[in-house]
Amino acid sequence: MRLPSISTRELRNFVWLAGCKSLKEAAGKCALSQPALSIQLKQLESKVGVQLVVRSSAQKQIELTQAGTEFLAAAGQVLQLLQETIERINPGAYQEKPQLRVACLPSLLQDVISPVLADLSKSHPFAQISVLDGDSSQCSTLLSSRKCDVALCSRPVNGPDIKSLCLFSEQFWAVLRRDDVRAGREALTMDDFNDTTIVNLKDNHAVNASLLARSLPCIQVNTITALESMLAQGIGAAIVAHSTAQTIQHPTLVKIPLRDREVSRQIYLSWSSSPTTPLATAFIDRLRRQTERVL
Repeated sequence: MRLPSISTRELRNFVWLAGCKSLKEAAGKCALSQPALSIQLKQLESKVGVQLVVRSSAQKQIELTQAGTEFLAAAGQVLQLLQETIERINPGAYQEKPQLRVACLPSLLQDVISPVLADLSKSHPFAQISVLDGDSSQCSTLLSSRKCDVALCSRPVNGPDIKSLCLFSEQFWAVLRRDDVRAGREALTMDDFNDTTIVNLKDNHAVNASLLARSLPCIQVNTITALESMLAQGIGAAIVAHSTAQTIQHPTLVKIPLRDREVSRQIYLSWSSSPTTPLATAFIDRLRRQTERVL
């Protein structure tokens, strides 16, 4: 007799279904919608060739048929046998892997975040690490909603059980085309751009304040890629933080430090402290050492 092709997921979901009071509860436990779970159940019944669950308009709770009760016992035994076998031949198979979710500004990935994660991955080879890049508002929201463990952005994240510290402060640079008359200067000031359209990142709050005070024309963009493309086409100049300037490598553009000390930004490290996982603690410690050494 040829055995039907039944996955361990189908067996596990049927066991969970049998232990629930309603289809809604079972669907939530199986991480499926109710229609999807119903379809999976019908497919399972089709494979084994018998009805496993009683169906009637008056039936609100889950009730197994006699065949379903026998199949439940067999499914439980199969899953238990598989788990015991895997644990015996691979003792570390079911050990929980440490996770780290980092939200940060895109400009911090290259020189700030990546070296730390490269070092961390060597000491924690089985860790599951994810990086979520976005503007400061997005990073703050991710941490506040517990969708990340650590956030690096230009503002501290406030909230219960969240800690923040100023990691470092960085100055700004001007970015303009090589054929611009100011391209040969060693340093520039905001006053050098009184007659220039500034292409500015929307999250660039320090520059936004200076532009408003000087009534300079401005084009707002969302990404570094868009900013770089517009500058390369000869549309004005940009004033960006040092870490952002480091990511701009277009051959037609040059980067010149800005002398205005009032145009600067602080980068804050914020993390959830309820509790702080060992992997997050290791990341924070390495990040602080890295920034102290480099900056």
